[in-house]
Amino acid sequence: MISIPGFIPGKRKRSSRGRVLKTMIVSYMLILLLPMTVGLFLYGRVENVMENNVERSNSAMLEQLRLSMDSKLKEVDILAKQIMFNPKLAHLLNLDRQDPAGAYRQVEFVRDYLNRYQSFVSGFVKDYYVHLQAGDVILKPGMRTDARTFYDKYYRFEHMEFETWKRTLLGSYHNKAFLPSNVLLQDPNQANGNPADVITYAQSLPFHEVSNIRGTLVIMIDGQQLQEMFRQIESANDSEIYILDKEQGVIASSSGSELSLQVTEKLAGPSGLFKTTLNGTDSMITFTESKEAGWHYVSVMPMDSVMERVSQLKRMALTVLVVSLVAGAAIACWFAYRQYSPVKRVVDAILQGKPVQDKPAANEYDFILQTIEGSLVEQRHLRERLFRQTPVIRADFLSRLIRGYIDPEHAGDHGGPSLATMGIHFASDKFAVIIVQAVNITRLSPEPSEQDWTQIRFIISNIGTDIANSGHQGFAVDLERDRVAILINFHPVEEVETGLFLHEIAERLLRVLEDRFHISVTIAVSSVHTGNGTIGSAYLEAMAALDYRMFSGRNSIIHFGHVRDIKHHYYYPIEFETQLVNHVRSGDTENVAKLLDNIYSMNFNSSGMTPELGRCLFFNIISTFLKILNLTNTDHESLLGPSFDPVKHIFGCSTSDEMHTETKRLYEKLSRLFHTEHSDHSIQLQQDLMVFIDRNLTDYNLGLGMIADHFGMTPQYISSFFKKMNQCNITDYITRARIEKAKTLMEQSELTNAQLAQLVGYTNDVVFIRAFKKLEGVTPGKYRVSASGH
Repeated sequence: MISIPGFIPGKRKRSSRGRVLKTMIVSYMLILLLPMTVGLFLYGRVENVMENNVERSNSAMLEQLRLSMDSKLKEVDILAKQIMFNPKLAHLLNLDRQDPAGAYRQVEFVRDYLNRYQSFVSGFVKDYYVHLQAGDVILKPGMRTDARTFYDKYYRFEHMEFETWKRTLLGSYHNKAFLPSNVLLQDPNQANGNPADVITYAQSLPFHEVSNIRGTLVIMIDGQQLQEMFRQIESANDSEIYILDKEQGVIASSSGSELSLQVTEKLAGPSGLFKTTLNGTDSMITFTESKEAGWHYVSVMPMDSVMERVSQLKRMALTVLVVSLVAGAAIACWFAYRQYSPVKRVVDAILQGKPVQDKPAANEYDFILQTIEGSLVEQRHLRERLFRQTPVIRADFLSRLIRGYIDPEHAGDHGGPSLATMGIHFASDKFAVIIVQAVNITRLSPEPSEQDWTQIRFIISNIGTDIANSGHQGFAVDLERDRVAILINFHPVEEVETGLFLHEIAERLLRVLEDRFHISVTIAVSSVHTGNGTIGSAYLEAMAALDYRMFSGRNSIIHFGHVRDIKHHYYYPIEFETQLVNHVRSGDTENVAKLLDNIYSMNFNSSGMTPELGRCLFFNIISTFLKILNLTNTDHESLLGPSFDPVKHIFGCSTSDEMHTETKRLYEKLSRLFHTEHSDHSIQLQQDLMVFIDRNLTDYNLGLGMIADHFGMTPQYISSFFKKMNQCNITDYITRARIEKAKTLMEQSELTNAQLAQLVGYTNDVVFIRAFKKLEGVTPGKYRVSASGH
């Protein structure tokens, strides 16, 4: 036998006891040095990384500025084209200044076109006007005046005389020209003149003529918005921003100064970056070119600001490296000592004879014996606790078995509990699953607590197993607070008898729970399956059948075989939705109810439907309800009450009948609201329709679709409403109004048929003549002759 003192090392061994600690410290320090080395390498790369980041940042912000400006310049170009190519403008340019109807046509052009174009532009376009040299007239939205009055009272450039403005802007040829930023006095008669910074876009008219200039289109761009973009970029990188035109002239800048020639000469290519010295300061120049307008966007950034941030970052990085190294070394020593401490305590316990357990051990065998005895005692205590937990373990085993998580044929193969250890013995390989869902227990307990629910599950489990054990075997397990599953194992019998007995179990269980305990339940029954491995499939079938309780309701039995062959779609076409919207908006409560009943009957009574599709159908119907509320700006709270959610309310119903009843109730409330407002609304809508048609007779696009879009209603509703109110359809009314206006114009002027067609909203004179003859029985020419003869 080897004694304990024989294991104690000598003095030579004692001197080497610190080697483990030293090895641990060195290992941790080597691990620490690896990220520190990477950090030192990154420290040396800080300057290059920062410069690259600044370059990318400048390029990205310039590109963002270019994209934003291209989008806004495209808006200016669209506005210019709409005005330049307007046929009415071409007619005004060719008018003789002595024409007495000229002033009226100019005012008509302002009213019908220039005023309307204001709604198409954003705040980037400050204002626009057209100068007609014939008569020296200025036309702008809401105004017609002469050039002198316009310059003196409305818009005057701060450092530009009238003659200079008229000669350079209105008298010279411009082809999509952008003039540099200038200060515009918007109200010259006031003390400060209400100044505004604008960029002027000029285009000579007509567009295709260079020498015979008869007018000028002027669009003023809000320079304040451009300066706001400049300030955002300046605040990010301390740079100056310039916008240059095709001739390298400065259109706008953040500093108000010109750009050096040595910079503009290097602006070659679509984009780029270079460094140069400006006014004795090293600067980084970033530029990009816009293909839309040919402009260059240039950023001038002093290198001092870049290097200042680089120096700050390098100082910060160096400080972090030093602090990390010191802290890492301390933490490495602490971790090494902590890892070494258990080893040290074991060694000290062995050398000093410190007992490891409460009872000192005489030798190694005594220590092993104590360890084994302690393990045996612990095992006995564990078995006692396991015995007390057997019902819980058995319930958990049955739950996993029914759900298909355990294969009965291989249970216990990997150390887990087997069927025998759980006291389960199957009589055959035929199985079925019954799931009982408690729906209403208020008659048994008006306000059920958790203890009441536990009692309910106990009643269902015991009655279900007793009924099943009367002819076969039943095993019950709790699934949820209000749900119990019963596994049925049949004795060897014929296939037909198993189906009959399964239905008999469900009926007896339903009857006993309802009659004796006043518990309303829904019972879902799977098909009969053969094979131990099919228990999970039976459970899934029962769960699938239970989902159909929304159709069958409480106190019902649902067999999986009855719900297996159902359709996988529902019927709610767009035509039904349109009819529903129209009936509700017209206040037709009776037809709304009939249509909802029809939809419900077609989907739920004619054939089966899955619960998921049933919920989708009701969700779509409620979505139509919400669409009507939002479309008509109806106050939700005044109609439904505060914090009422119709979707949650409908889906809170337990059956499809309840969902249908609640849906009809919501639609009835909304329909009655519209019925109350319908009479006043019809009169107002009729007046609005007439005003809109009269105002837009000259618009070629005036028709049923345009009117429906304007009023936010369907074309079918507008058509039927107009015919009901006026005894004629809307197209005939528009045609009659246009012809009457043409007859009035023929009596007052000598306009041609083509001119008349344009003035009353026809695209060409052929369509106009055909419509005129259809209504009046004669052509416009013959009508003019007969009218003049009177």
